[in-house]
This record gives sequence, C-alpha cells and structure tokens, in this order.
Amino acid sequence: MSSTALVGSLSPHVGNLTFLRTLVLDDNNIRGLIPEEIGRLFRLRILSLRNNSFEGAIPPSFGNLSSLLKSRFHSHLNLTGHLPRQIDNLRNLEVLQVSDNKLSGRIPSALGSCVMLGIIYLQGNHFVGDIPVSVVQLRGIEVLDLSRNNLSGQIVLLKNGIFMAYLNLSYNNFEGEVPNAGIFRNISAFSLVKNTKLCGGMKELQLPACVLLEKKKPDMNYREITLVAIILISSILVYVPVIIYCRIRRSTQQASLDPPLPNQYTKLSYADLFQATDGFASFNLIGEGKYGSIFQGILSSDEQFVAVKVLNLQQHGAIKSFIAECEALRRIRHRNIVKIITSCSSIDFKGGDFKALVLELMPNGSLEGWLHPSYPKLQDPKIFNLGQRLNIAIDIASALDYLHSHSEVAIIHCDLKPSNVLLADDFCARVSDFGLARILSKTHCSSNRQQSSSIGIIGTLGYIAPEYGMGGLLSTRGDMYSYGVLLLENVHWKKTYQQNVQ
Repeated sequence: MSSTALVGSLSPHVGNLTFLRTLVLDDNNIRGLIPEEIGRLFRLRILSLRNNSFEGAIPPSFGNLSSLLKSRFHSHLNLTGHLPRQIDNLRNLEVLQVSDNKLSGRIPSALGSCVMLGIIYLQGNHFVGDIPVSVVQLRGIEVLDLSRNNLSGQIVLLKNGIFMAYLNLSYNNFEGEVPNAGIFRNISAFSLVKNTKLCGGMKELQLPACVLLEKKKPDMNYREITLVAIILISSILVYVPVIIYCRIRRSTQQASLDPPLPNQYTKLSYADLFQATDGFASFNLIGEGKYGSIFQGILSSDEQFVAVKVLNLQQHGAIKSFIAECEALRRIRHRNIVKIITSCSSIDFKGGDFKALVLELMPNGSLEGWLHPSYPKLQDPKIFNLGQRLNIAIDIASALDYLHSHSEVAIIHCDLKPSNVLLADDFCARVSDFGLARILSKTHCSSNRQQSSSIGIIGTLGYIAPEYGMGGLLSTRGDMYSYGVLLLENVHWKKTYQQNVQ
C-alpha cells in the first residue's frame, strides 16, 4: 500500500495479520508510534515504512520477526532512541535501512548476530562510539553506510571485509591510520570525507602521514634492567621460533583470504578456460543458447567451480549480446543476480577470435530444469515444493526491484524466463543472461522509464509483453509482464508433483 495517501496512525490490530509476509507502507503520511503488536507478525519477510512520519522508538518486539529478510525505516521518519538489542534474533535479515532518523546511542554489537546481513544503511542519525567488531566480522557484508553520525575510533579492522563493495564513513570523528588493504585499495569504493583525524592511506586521499609517537620511558635502576634483560633473553630463546612459525602460517592464510580488488577482475586467457573445461568437452556442456554454449569447469588458479559462457561469434548479434551483458553485469551487485567472475576476449589456438564470460556456477541448474525436468521422477517433491517455489518467486522479484529501482542505472532485463533463473545450492534464485538487457538513461528513468526499440521484438516468445510485438517502447513493465508469466508457470506445481509420485 505504498503511495496511497494513507494518513493517521498504524493500528495495533496490525498484529492480528499473523500470516502476513510483506508489509510495505512507503510514501504515505502515517504518523505516531510503530505499534508493539507488530512483533506478532512472525511470518513477515519484508517490512518497509519509508517516507512517512513515524516517531518514537523502534519497539523491542521488532526482534521477534525472525523470518524478516528486509527492514526499511528511513527517509523523513522521526524515529528516536536506540536500535533494540533484540535485533540479534533476526538471523535471516539481509537488508537493514534506518537512515535519516534521530536514532542515538551506540551501534549494538548484537547486530553481528544477523549473519545474513549484506546491506546496512545507518547514515544520518546520532550514533556514537566505535564500530562494533562483531559488525566488522560479518562475512556477507556488501554495503555499509555509516556517514553523518558521531562515530569515532579506529577503522583499520574494516580492511578485512571480504565481500564489501561500498563503504561510506564520511562526516564522523574517526581517527588513526587508513589501511592500504581490502576495500581501501579502491578509491571509488569508499568515502572518508570530513574525518579530520585520519592519516595515511592511498596517495589519492591526500591525508597527512601517520606519526608514531614514542612514549617517554621512566628511569630504571640496575636491578630492574637486569631482570628485564633476563626476561627478554628467555623469551627470545623460547618464543621466537613459535612466533616465526605463526607469522608465516598467518601470512599464508591471509593471502588466501584477501579478496581481489573490487571492480578488478581476474585475467584469464583462452588457454586457461580451455584447461578449466577439459578442452570445452561435451561432458562439461551444461547449456546452449542462441548466442553460445555454457560449460562447467574448474579454474586451476584457485580451484574455483565456474560456468563459462562461450560466445558463438558466427551468430549475428553475438558480439552485441556480449557487450550488453558485460555492461550490465559490471554495474550490478545483488544476491539474487548471478555474479560475474571475469570476461575473456582473446584468440583461440587456431588464431580465431574468442569471447567468453566466466560466471559463478549454480549447482542446481536452472528453474526451467526443475519446472520441466527431462526425467520427472528424478525431481524430489520434498525439496522442490510449493513453499520453495514461492521463495524463488520472491528472490526473482527482489532482483527485478533492484534492477529497476535501486541499481546505479535502471536496467531492463528483456528476457526473463525460467531458463534464465539459476538456483544455488540452497535453492536461492539468481537471475542470469543479460545479453538482451537495456540500460536506461537518467532522462528515461525520470519519464516513465521507457526506451525505444530499434531491433524489433526483444525476448522469448511466450514471455514477451504484447506491446513489444506491436513496436511498443521498452519499459520496466515489460519485465513485469514476463515475471507474471514466469510466476504462473512456477506455482503451477500440482501436475508436476503428481508425475513425481506416480
């Protein structure tokens, strides 16, 4: 019920909607407190109250929403008080947005218990103190925005953020050395504006050099000096070999844990991909499309399982598809969109042009393979049941919402269908194949998000919006039509289930 001009307050009776999974009240004029009864919505997965006039504290019962995936309380709200410590119960929470409020106190260390957190927006509040170590150690954190607060302390531990793609610490009171590792190697991935006590870091930051201050040592008498010397010599003889061993081992482990530089992809040659796929052997072929074939393989450099999409350059439009997919994937990062590892534009052993995309390998294949299996009896109805399909539908919707409304530039997929939805080992859905994707300019984004098509019908028959067949303009609504067809196909499970149990 977003943008519906709702007024008044949120009734405590909302707690009676115990089967509710999504509560979105964005862009209204709802005032008053967030009712404590909201904690009864145990099945709630998405809670969004953006752009309203709520005030007061976030109720402690918020921590009861253990199924919550996304929580958004930001933009023009007047929430006060602290983040409730009961937030540690939200183990499935992936997105937390409480920006531009009046929240105060310290960032709770309990936030580190939300092990699935990938996106945290806390900017524009009155938080104080340092960044909890537990938050820094969240392995899945991708976006962390703590700007415009009153935070202080060191930031050196943030260099260990393995998957972090964006970090904003501007307008705070952080101090000490800026690391030269992790995300701090990419000047475009972080912001430290108006932290006047920071030093060191990359040359581009133009921060003063860090000065190590030596503490004045008190005078010591002869007996104290002798005792200290004996202790030091004993320590050297006993502990130095152990320390050297530990340092070597730690360095080796750290080298293996440090992530590649953001936006700098691994360089792979044709020979590397040839070796990874056993010479593009047929037994490694896992899919074929209009513009090429997909092989599974293992990179020899780090023994990573990958999917290699080899373009058929003899097919008209293949190069344009390759460029479009590279352009789209380099701009986006979302848990429900397939991740690109690198691309390869090289020459094969015969001197011909070779182009390929290297993507993360999805162990459970495509949604198409589960909806229409070649051997239906092999599909396990206990795993791929109606509840699982609904989760997949939510994952796809999250990906489209990101592409259309929250990415750097709005993107239309243009070819959404089951074969372009891949499933990870936990059956989390990932949208793939951006070969037909179109990037909307800011002008088009602000005017109905439309873009003209000069190449006729785009997409796959059966999933194309009717207006595309009549020369209509490309728009995000076309993707939503394709999603509607996919959704009907996805939840039509009864017939497939009966085939499996016969």
